[in-house]
Amino acid sequence: MTKLEPLEAYRLLAQQYDTSPNPLLALEQRTMTLLLPPLRGARVVDAAAGTGRWASYCKSQGARTIAADFSREMLASAPRPAVLADINRLPLPDACSDVTICAFGVGYAPACLPELARITRRGGAVLVSDVHPEAIRRGWTRTFRHGTEAISVAHHSYALDDLVAAGLGLDCLIERRLGTPERDVFAKAGKLAAFEEAAQQPAIFVARWIKLG
Repeated sequence: MTKLEPLEAYRLLAQQYDTSPNPLLALEQRTMTLLLPPLRGARVVDAAAGTGRWASYCKSQGARTIAADFSREMLASAPRPAVLADINRLPLPDACSDVTICAFGVGYAPACLPELARITRRGGAVLVSDVHPEAIRRGWTRTFRHGTEAISVAHHSYALDDLVAAGLGLDCLIERRLGTPERDVFAKAGKLAAFEEAAQQPAIFVARWIKLG
């Protein structure tokens, strides 16, 4: 297994990212969708957007979106407008977003929540998802296939209690285990035994904060 820093890893993974089966993305997609407010006419920032998965979804629901990511290769597939940027220093004005989303990004930038809060308007929502910190503590890695090689992406450890920012009130926290749809992905890969073990504890979390002031 090769361990790479995130920028280099996602440069390699960009072309296959949207086509490789990923059970955690599937689990997160159906979880976060339930927490999104009405999107028609909303201003949405998809921070650490990658290929713009959430920007694309929100745009399909009538939102005006901006996708931001530090990987030029990943961002090439994202809907426009898109901006190449570090999630800790977004080149966006204060309170410009009604809904700010960060999907599977805080493991690479666990101190980014204050920046997400800065760009979100009062009364707006900040939604964050990631691999559950307890899953990481139990030995899970952020690993992808690249051809015949396994790529492990370097990341930072953190606890859910670390995710705080002035002016944000936690509104909802969902800790989800792998379910039947993900079981099918494991089965097709011939890794059913790995699924049974992985499904014993939460695999991801999705949190929603409201900007209070």
